Amino acid sequence: MSRPATIPLPRRDAPAEPGRAVRRPLAFLLHSLFGLKLSLFLGFVCLTGTIATISHELEWLVQPELRGTSNGRTDDYAAMWALVRDRHPDAYIQSLGTYDRAETGYFVRQADIVLPDGTARRVYIDPSRMIVTGEGSGPTFHFVMRALHYYLLLPTDWPFYVVTSLGFVLILSLVTGLLTYKKFWRGFFRTPRWRRSTRTWAGDLHRLVGLWSLWFVTLIGLTSVWYFVERAAPSLETPLPEARTRYILPTPEPARVAGWIAATRARFPEIAITGIQMPYAESDPVIVQGQWRAWLVRERTNAVFVDPVTDRVIGVRDAGRLSPLERWVHMADPLHFGNFGGVATKLIWVLFGLLLTGLSATGVIIFAKRTARAAQAVR
Repeated sequence: MSRPATIPLPRRDAPAEPGRAVRRPLAFLLHSLFGLKLSLFLGFVCLTGTIATISHELEWLVQPELRGTSNGRTDDYAAMWALVRDRHPDAYIQSLGTYDRAETGYFVRQADIVLPDGTARRVYIDPSRMIVTGEGSGPTFHFVMRALHYYLLLPTDWPFYVVTSLGFVLILSLVTGLLTYKKFWRGFFRTPRWRRSTRTWAGDLHRLVGLWSLWFVTLIGLTSVWYFVERAAPSLETPLPEARTRYILPTPEPARVAGWIAATRARFPEIAITGIQMPYAESDPVIVQGQWRAWLVRERTNAVFVDPVTDRVIGVRDAGRLSPLERWVHMADPLHFGNFGGVATKLIWVLFGLLLTGLSATGVIIFAKRTARAAQAVR
């Protein structure tokens, strides 16, 4: 009896027969269009955002003057104000605070000042020891990374729209990727086939990382879309109350600063004050801000607004009393950068930021291999 002939089955990663057109689903074509062809740029934006997330901590590692000790709730801002004023009696103090380092104890507080010749400087103060730990000037690493991530270091609006429009790309890539990956829920523990071709293991790794990063891609994509819409639409924040007149130099006495702090603590007991901001323009108030009984909001959400001439409180912003839409305005930043839970959440965001950057890298590999294979097929 003769042995029946066997018909070899094509491998999953086998190339198409020469001259035979491969019909791809629409979701696959869209995923390739929106994702793979923008992978390099998307990877760059993801990587800069990941670095920006821990840029303060990276500065802390290399700059000893940024290291402080404080619990964040008993900082004496009037005393720090006096310390800066004694050190630079002719300077104008623009602001004093933590600058999105939150109430983290291992960071110093920072005063931004302007010297009589117009030079801007930063003065670092350890609130526990009440000493100046150092000074600095020029753009910080944190500022550069944020500007590179948001604006590509270009001083116009269009780079911001280009960067934030990638939020649409992320959401479309996520949806089309799931539509393309049949029964995707089975792939969470499917290991990549490392011993197969580069195209095969890169595709397997791309799908695996993509599945475990679904929540992060959704979050980053939606907040990026929000930034795009927020910049294009009218402001949804309640306007600042107007002060009686523009604040005029010289810098106020520490006793007045103590009065502003007392008024703030009367409205928000046990508030962790994160900053005092002097007026920037005519009719602007003094702003005393901090964290108080509101989770997942940026530092400047809870605030007391003071007339710098009369020292009278002319407005209060309480995160717990905001409308849902305005509350979301103040939630987007902590969600996008993961800085609402200290170092722990920042490290989680860094991990998944690197995974998202890796998704872009495997996307480049897939696209390059697919292009090379298509070129060989038509020869």
